[in-house]
Amino acid sequence: MAEIKAARFNDYSFLDQDDFRRAYSNRGRIRFYVDGISCGKCVRKIEDLALTVKGLEDLRVDLASHTAEAQVDPNHLEFSELANHIQRLGFNPIPLKPEDSAEQLQRLSDRHELIRLAVAAACAGNIMTFSFATYLGASADFASVFSWLSFALYLPVVFYVAIPFYRGAWYSLARKQISIDLPMAVASFSGFIFSTIELIRGKGDIYFDSLSGFLFLILLSRYAQRRLQRRFIRPEELSETLQLSRVRQVNESGWSWTRTENTRIGERILLQAKETLPADAELISSTAHFSLAWLSGESRPKTFLRGAIVPAGALLINGEAQLAIRKPLLDTSFGKILKSVEEQSVGGTRIANLADRSAQWLLATVFTLAIVFLVGYWAVSPEEAVRRALALIILACPCAMAFGTPLALAASLKKARKKGLIVRNADVFEKAASVKTIFFDKTGTLTDSDLTLTTPLSQIALVHQKVILALENESLHPIAFAFRRAFNEEHSLPPVDGWRESVGLGVSGFVYGKFYEVKRNSKPGTQVSCTLFEDGQPILDCVFSSILKPGSRAALDTLRGEGIQVALLSGDAKEVTENIGAQLGFTQTEILYECCPAVKATEVARTPHAMMVGDGVNDSLAMLRADVGVAVSGGMATALKAADVYLANPSLEGIQALIRISREGMALIRRNLAISVLYNLIGGSLAVMGFINPFVAALLMPISSAFILLSTYIAERRP
Repeated sequence: MAEIKAARFNDYSFLDQDDFRRAYSNRGRIRFYVDGISCGKCVRKIEDLALTVKGLEDLRVDLASHTAEAQVDPNHLEFSELANHIQRLGFNPIPLKPEDSAEQLQRLSDRHELIRLAVAAACAGNIMTFSFATYLGASADFASVFSWLSFALYLPVVFYVAIPFYRGAWYSLARKQISIDLPMAVASFSGFIFSTIELIRGKGDIYFDSLSGFLFLILLSRYAQRRLQRRFIRPEELSETLQLSRVRQVNESGWSWTRTENTRIGERILLQAKETLPADAELISSTAHFSLAWLSGESRPKTFLRGAIVPAGALLINGEAQLAIRKPLLDTSFGKILKSVEEQSVGGTRIANLADRSAQWLLATVFTLAIVFLVGYWAVSPEEAVRRALALIILACPCAMAFGTPLALAASLKKARKKGLIVRNADVFEKAASVKTIFFDKTGTLTDSDLTLTTPLSQIALVHQKVILALENESLHPIAFAFRRAFNEEHSLPPVDGWRESVGLGVSGFVYGKFYEVKRNSKPGTQVSCTLFEDGQPILDCVFSSILKPGSRAALDTLRGEGIQVALLSGDAKEVTENIGAQLGFTQTEILYECCPAVKATEVARTPHAMMVGDGVNDSLAMLRADVGVAVSGGMATALKAADVYLANPSLEGIQALIRISREGMALIRRNLAISVLYNLIGGSLAVMGFINPFVAALLMPISSAFILLSTYIAERRP
């Protein structure tokens, strides 16, 4: 494990040696614990390297864990160069091995900060004790001794406690930016020089007490803010939402709970009904029924026999099953999907970046006002001019404005995941809050995705059943599932040459030397139907039926009541689509029928502030063209390539929840920004008028952050 106390100007060339490269990286990916991250702006600075550094293919930063994970093209960029780029931004990148935990380094970093705080508290407390003695009338000899003791105690403050401020100020100046660390560094060091000169001259104007006091308070408030921010900013992990973080480990006495990350290959686990498998595992029980809906989108349970490998993400339907772990969760396909969703950064969204820029403008404005006031009031009282200007800078801290937005987005992510909404990017909340029109696909969205074949099996020859099963074997369309449920899947299927699936149209291929196609059609009076073609000639029509999902009408009426326009897009015939639409309250102008995927996409694209809700595979083009795409079926990995949101519970109540959570999230962001602006206006005015000195300003500085944390906590707890 790397040491957090490593020098900031490390030589990272060891990362380019083969043995270290193998230890720290995996196929061009490497993780760093980045010491020095404090807000969303820090995240954005580091992630922006991906835009400017050649060979850096991807860079994600987790504000909560202070980790950065990068994908590097080794032909154009060495790991040592990447570490140096991060270092030049003012951060300390510490490479992590795959088995290393960022939490350990976080705890180590916290320990160093606590040591710094302890030194600051001890020095400031003793300096103030000596100052009180002087203020209370100590004799001149004792006052002189106390002043020199204060000088000695201030040395650790100026040369150790204040180092983070010097470091932050130096790197901000190197980047030609303004940092809140700059006035702290200037005040600490210039106050030391000024007070030392006054002490040598035998004057009484020394400020060791106030300087050490407010530096301690600022460090304390930053430490508390980081701890609270770390707790609030991390969204509830998807693995915890799916109850994958713990598993029953089988032992001699039965079983006991253990963390999933602590399990090893070969160990036995026990799964009970409605639990999701947290690893690729070999089935030890004689038989078990699992749903693979998370993986393939197929809702029909699949039967596994002893010795079969069950993939991670499979949901046990009933009973219980014993399995032996063959591949840990993070190494499985499902685990990689979860990781990609969990790695999203709430600090890199458009609205979070806007908040960061607003914080920078606030800081620049405060600095400008402080300088103008300092110059203008100098003629009246230099000491008072410095005191009020410094109080203004200390009080008007933009940190609350910068992290208020990521906090609100993190709260929205937590609420969304509790409602079964898998959000690909936190940007979706801003877009969803502005949605004015929602387009719904019909099959699998408003109606049950499980179609039922109503054509009698006696009318379908066995050879045609085999042909259809062979063609539909790889398809994820509801029609394919219906065929597999209706026909005997134990048929030995013939091979298919040149198999092809045209999204929204059908499947085709050569079987038994003939060219077969299964195509959707628009038979009058049918909800869903298709035709089997043999060498271009129709030989069989199959008809399916579907029913409305429970609660669809109520959910649509609720959305209408909230001022959202709804529309129905379907590839089915006019009669079928209008029949379903009438049952759901759609007007004639809100129904579009016989729509191929391209037509759906065109209709969605020309509608501003539009959301598309449909199948993650067949409606992918329309989802990509919509402001917000929501998938209610299909495998999660496939769906999230096109959709912004995946509904783990495919109910229209999820759409209502998404709209409500998004609107509440944007309201929370506006409230947090308003709190920060109001605090800075009132506090800044009082500082300029002389009602607040630097020491009191340091005491008041965390208040805006506390109000924002309280505001976010209340919003997060609201159902």
